Amino acid sequence: MTAVNWDRVFADTPRRSYIPAVVWADDDDPINRDKDPDAWAEAVATDTPLVTQMDDGAEGGGLFPSSSASMPSLVRLMLDQLDIRPDHRVLEVGTGTGWNAALLATALTDGEVITIEVDPALAAQAKENLIACRAAPFVVVGDGLRGYPDGAPYDRLIATMAVQHVPYEWPEQVKPGGVILTPWGTAFHNSGLLRLVVNSDGTASGPFVGSVNFMWARSQRRRFDTREFVGDVIPDPAPDRVRHTTTDPRPVREEHAEFAIGLRLPDVEQRVYFGRGDAADEYTQWLSDGLSWASVDYVPGADKFEVNESGPRDLWAEIEAAYDAWRAQGEPAREQHGVTVTPDGQRTWVNGPNGRVDVGPASVA
Repeated sequence: MTAVNWDRVFADTPRRSYIPAVVWADDDDPINRDKDPDAWAEAVATDTPLVTQMDDGAEGGGLFPSSSASMPSLVRLMLDQLDIRPDHRVLEVGTGTGWNAALLATALTDGEVITIEVDPALAAQAKENLIACRAAPFVVVGDGLRGYPDGAPYDRLIATMAVQHVPYEWPEQVKPGGVILTPWGTAFHNSGLLRLVVNSDGTASGPFVGSVNFMWARSQRRRFDTREFVGDVIPDPAPDRVRHTTTDPRPVREEHAEFAIGLRLPDVEQRVYFGRGDAADEYTQWLSDGLSWASVDYVPGADKFEVNESGPRDLWAEIEAAYDAWRAQGEPAREQHGVTVTPDGQRTWVNGPNGRVDVGPASVA
């Protein structure tokens, strides 16, 4: 069976047919097709992500992005990594607008795509979009983290939202040798595109194959995503302890370092707040696990940086220890790490499935 001609599939399946009338691009101001059709058309035509739903569809919320249409180049990257054939049976988790499902349906000339969406309103709109465009995937309303056993087994499974934990239902429903592709991250850092291959024993294992940043599966969102970090998660930022560190915060925030730190401290969340005006190059990095918090202040030209902390854990010391552990391993890139999924859960690794990643505060020297 020949490979899919994705150039033809994308040409035959335009994104604009699946984008709602109101979207959000680079700022909080909505772009309304009825009020400004030129701005809407320009936004849809660009290679950028578009937020298509706020606050899980609730009215009058805090403008928390809850669904989006990914940038076309990223959609293409993921479909290339999925490595489908026209006769494959594919489960898509996270229907969204329906565009990705339509691309799959166009490609699977002798196969089938089933797409599952947890949000009934999004699923209904996607189904209307697909019917209008004469695409024919089977749309299901349900929790995609449980897969869709009625349609199993699948040759491929693709998720269009990020997870912190790969549910074992996914490898259970994919054939041995089949591929599972999902965005993956930790509370600390969300940037992994994980490609798993299902083994004959029912486990699945594979490396990270790229950088993506997707919205979380709703039941696996970070604990503090919808809360104000300083003032709510950290209700009183008055420190118990103040010290200085010689560790420059900037390399700690480098992408591959942050990813590796997140593997070791997956329960720690962070936010970074930059200064303004003359202080625009300064920033404060805040960390919290819900009980403890820490902040470190970066000032250009300084050789020591102030650390404020409170709670039972020394979070910045743990960050420094995780960073040092990553450096001691040779600063492996994100793509040198991977995940193995078994009935007992998931395990992250580095430099092959036998490589060890120590998790938790116990790794502090």
